[in-house]
Amino acid sequence: MKCKFYNLCFFFVMFSSLLLHAQLRTITGTVTDESGPLPGVSVIIKGTTTGTETDFDGKYSIKATTGDILVFSFVGMTSQEKTIGVSNTINVVLTADNILNEVVVIAYGQQSRKKLVQSVSTISNDNIKDIPAVSPQELLQGQASGVQVVNSSGILGASPVIKIRGVASISSGGRPLIVVDGIPLNDAVVTGGQGGQGLNPLSDINPNDIESISVLKDAAATAVYGSRGSNGVVLISTKQGKKNEKTNISLNISTAWSESTDTFDMMNADEFRNYLAEVGFGGGDPNSFPQGSFDWVPNVIRTGFSQDLNLNVSGGGEKTTFFIGATYKDQEGFIIGNNLSRIGVRLNVTHDANDWLRFGVNLGVTENKNDRVGSSNSTFAPLTTAFLQRPWVEPRDENGNFTNTGFLANVIAIEALNINDANTFRVVGNIFSELQLAKGLHFKSDFGIDRVTLDAFQRQFEITAPGGFAQQVVNQQNKFVFTNTLNYTTTFADKHDLNIVTGISYEEVERRNSIVNATGFLSDAQINTISASTPGVTNNAVTGNRLVGYFARANYSYSNTYILEGSVRRDGSSRFGENNKYGIFWAVGAAWLISSENFMKDIAWVDNLKIRANYGESGNDRIGNFASLENFGGGVASNYNGASGLRQLAASNPNLQWERSESYDIGFEAALFDNRIQLNVDYYNKKTTDLILNVPIPQTNGGLNFIIDNVGEMENRGWDIDLSVAFFRKNNFRWTSSLNLGINQNEVLSLPGANLDAQGRRFVAGSASQRAIEGQSVNTFYLIRYKGVNPQTGDAEWLDINGNPTTNPTSADRVIAGDANPDFVGGFRNTIKYKAFDLNFFFNFSVGNDLFISGLRFTDNPASSFNNRRILLNVWRNPGDNAYVPSFNSPTFGSFSQRSTLQLRDGSYARLKNITLGYTLPKKFAEKLGFLKGIRLYATANNIITIKGNDLNGIDPEVTSSLNNGLQGETFFTPPQSKTYLVGARLTF
Repeated sequence: MKCKFYNLCFFFVMFSSLLLHAQLRTITGTVTDESGPLPGVSVIIKGTTTGTETDFDGKYSIKATTGDILVFSFVGMTSQEKTIGVSNTINVVLTADNILNEVVVIAYGQQSRKKLVQSVSTISNDNIKDIPAVSPQELLQGQASGVQVVNSSGILGASPVIKIRGVASISSGGRPLIVVDGIPLNDAVVTGGQGGQGLNPLSDINPNDIESISVLKDAAATAVYGSRGSNGVVLISTKQGKKNEKTNISLNISTAWSESTDTFDMMNADEFRNYLAEVGFGGGDPNSFPQGSFDWVPNVIRTGFSQDLNLNVSGGGEKTTFFIGATYKDQEGFIIGNNLSRIGVRLNVTHDANDWLRFGVNLGVTENKNDRVGSSNSTFAPLTTAFLQRPWVEPRDENGNFTNTGFLANVIAIEALNINDANTFRVVGNIFSELQLAKGLHFKSDFGIDRVTLDAFQRQFEITAPGGFAQQVVNQQNKFVFTNTLNYTTTFADKHDLNIVTGISYEEVERRNSIVNATGFLSDAQINTISASTPGVTNNAVTGNRLVGYFARANYSYSNTYILEGSVRRDGSSRFGENNKYGIFWAVGAAWLISSENFMKDIAWVDNLKIRANYGESGNDRIGNFASLENFGGGVASNYNGASGLRQLAASNPNLQWERSESYDIGFEAALFDNRIQLNVDYYNKKTTDLILNVPIPQTNGGLNFIIDNVGEMENRGWDIDLSVAFFRKNNFRWTSSLNLGINQNEVLSLPGANLDAQGRRFVAGSASQRAIEGQSVNTFYLIRYKGVNPQTGDAEWLDINGNPTTNPTSADRVIAGDANPDFVGGFRNTIKYKAFDLNFFFNFSVGNDLFISGLRFTDNPASSFNNRRILLNVWRNPGDNAYVPSFNSPTFGSFSQRSTLQLRDGSYARLKNITLGYTLPKKFAEKLGFLKGIRLYATANNIITIKGNDLNGIDPEVTSSLNNGLQGETFFTPPQSKTYLVGARLTF
């Protein structure tokens, strides 16, 4: 009896299994769009992680059961769901997704583009995934209208300049606020050891972890960031997993090599000796000069090799999503001694505990090891010294030992022997919980940290520093952010949509900096140990600031046609005066979605038509932590009659407050012909008041003659234009082009209390070459005008203040000569796909800006003690000569290279920033390997073509020596950008 029972059970199990197996069917079909088969479409059984993708012919095959729902999704297309019935064949036609359905990341949330009254540029992962960037800022360049990015130099890890709709300050910080997954980052530039240029504070963020970037440009978008919004805001969203998505593994491996884009053409030793002899030095005999020979420039640059490996794992179930990223980068710069390595990991997890509680974590940990070199304006900088070193000076003696080359350091010995390391360890992350308190009402609590530790060590051997030298720098920046928000979304009467966000945010920043200098080592072997030196100098500083903000934003739309929005924030900051610690910032805006009107229903070729406008106010708090307080200093300069004392360094100002930017924006959006043509146009006007400047006061107290106060006004006005055209969406062939333009005009309106020039205009000097002048740009070049070498007399000539030629100009002859700010900047991208091939090429450009090449005052000075450019061989000798250099006998021969427009150049350029050719192997080929789902091979090149003026030969137009707002467009032997060639493979599992 027992045996029959077991047999019956066995038969029942077997029958059930066969029945279940019989229910599984193979469903096949083809997915197409208006132009034909659509490869790469995701086909997933809803509520599971089971899925597949269509092949290059748009075909798919999946095992499922009757009643299962298949979800078909593709980027840029409207997803569709199909329920499995009797048929084993399901064909699907996907249609282009309406641009209005796009969800845009904004401050403290997301919003559909149809309800957006703000000016926001979004850069998707498709536009950045193939750019071999070192830091996130490089991904912005030329990709968003109104955004100007200037990579300060070709040094690895150097900090770039970012401007959104122009510069809104003279002396305060001009960098936009950078927010990663809701965490406003520490972005203080860590300087030292790189010739005036600091480390990039964002180089610790792995570009491969970035899903999208949103650029908030107007007051409606930035007002909820209050006192930090006037320079614009950049929101970086990192990659996340998706619910009910099977685990995807992606491995990206690449190798790259880089070289310099351009360098000066310098004289060799024989040319330089003959030239000096012809000038009259050395008794006119070339043999009277040292007979050595060494080409310094080719020996301080190289072909730099790099390796990059990125591993991503993502997926999710019904309640949990995850993304895990790991990166390893080992990069050589094209300048000797410049190397950068990075190891980083990222973990992003979200989990729905139940229907009303969701929590998660976003965590990124990165370690950067940067072998630094001098960048510019330093005799320890490889390229600076290589350009200036006399070509008969050799780095080694006859025995192969390094030599001391004097004032211009032996940079080859420096890079071979010395150490200049800067290692950073950074943790950026947040944990959050979100509760649904009622239908449409959510409470979110978020705690974030940004902790950066810099450990920098410099060592100089005896040959480059008598007695040896060592320095240890430890810099810690700790930021804690605690944010609580309440979000309410509802729809009533089927036509009224309302979203309200309100919250409170508290931030605390602490910075600690310790510097130990040491010298007097007994031998080079001891320099690695600072304690082996004579007593050195130790400096220690601790500083910090606190910020609390209360904010709210409300967005209302009627019938998805008329939209109103308002926002307000009240900030309190420890940085400002006792009487002005709190400030209120606000914005209001409206939009009209014309395409939703009934009278537009029959106009089929118009997919979207919207106008919007907003007005508001935001602030700038980038002034340091103690600007409003009275500061004192001690030391030798403070001593009196042999006794120690204190001297006043700065006067207190309890009324010091934020710089404020009031702006309005009028925008127009259109999408036509099934979204084939998309056009966005914005006009803006941003007026900054209460500029923070040093205001002169009577010198009655210890020599102090200024106070920091709010004075002055500045204006930026212009146009942002974005145009995208899908030229072809045919079978197996797609071609889309996009163009963005940012047109900006900057003007200083008033500078009360500033110095006066000869014409009675108030100004603030940024350098000896440029200044902010009332009625002009904040970066106006103020120079003597150089006319050229007179073909008949051989004398160099300039123009005096009245425009008359002169051979003896003075500083009184200086006039407004140019502007470092461009008339417009932008980018032009083309994306072409043909079957398994894809081609992506991207130009960025800048037009109308001037560059002051300060280094030419040295390389083009024939009377100096430095090497000269080869162009100086073009000397006037006979009447009628059109020469670059005046006659050797001219009284102007030794002065023609003085500071003037001779060193000023038109900095306009267009650069092929990136070109990528890729090929995706057939899916069948990958599947034959058993463990691969896809293989993509690609080749990328950066900066390989630059279109520029002839007078920029040897000069890279995309550099600047300074990050200061008032000192832009000047370079003093700043290393150029690199040309980069890269090959790689992306494997998916």
